[in-house]
Amino acid sequence: MSAITAIRFNATKTPAKAAIIFLHGLGDTGEGWSWLPQLINQTDLIPDAQSINYVFPNAPQIPITVNGGMRMPGWFDIYEFGNPNARQDINGFFKSCDVLKSLIQEQIDKYNIPANKIIIGGFSQGAAISLATVSLLNFKIGGVVALSGFCAVSEELEKRLVKDVNFDTPIFQGHGTADPIIAYDFGKRTSELYHRLGYKKIQFNTYPGVAHSASEEELIDVVKFIKDVLG
Repeated sequence: MSAITAIRFNATKTPAKAAIIFLHGLGDTGEGWSWLPQLINQTDLIPDAQSINYVFPNAPQIPITVNGGMRMPGWFDIYEFGNPNARQDINGFFKSCDVLKSLIQEQIDKYNIPANKIIIGGFSQGAAISLATVSLLNFKIGGVVALSGFCAVSEELEKRLVKDVNFDTPIFQGHGTADPIIAYDFGKRTSELYHRLGYKKIQFNTYPGVAHSASEEELIDVVKFIKDVLG
């Protein structure tokens, strides 16, 4: 899984001063979120938006049990949708966390981006990976954006948790109340889990009537969050 491809948009104003790495959901690709830089530029909310590097990694094609073993882009296998008590693909899950860690490291090593100006995030499976990865890092990053996210590996996560390092890192979690895939309550319980683990700045944002997607209101909230993190 080490040779992960990604859609990349390097800062148009160099040197780059910040980076956003965003992971798609099950069955999607990096292309599916590649409009994000355009949205950020259009809002005009972030003064130095041209100095941001963007990375939208492509998940590998893997057999997904819940879909009859059909191969599709996925960050880890899923045995049952939305059931936190179902069997979990622990190995696949933490392998993808390692992929995200290496993408963060690349921004630091290759582009000299300060770690506290790197934001990681994702949608659904990508959100689950981003939330877990921030708790495995031994250095502080800028922030996390988790849309329609969840955590189904809480016991394993607690075993691997690197304490204190990112407990003050701002985390934006957004979830629609009408999500039929990852239930709103599952998202809320995930937020409570991270609070319990020690994350002081996790904010859980509710979007009434929104299904398994990101609404316009949610996306504007995300851009505002990014602006606050990048200062």
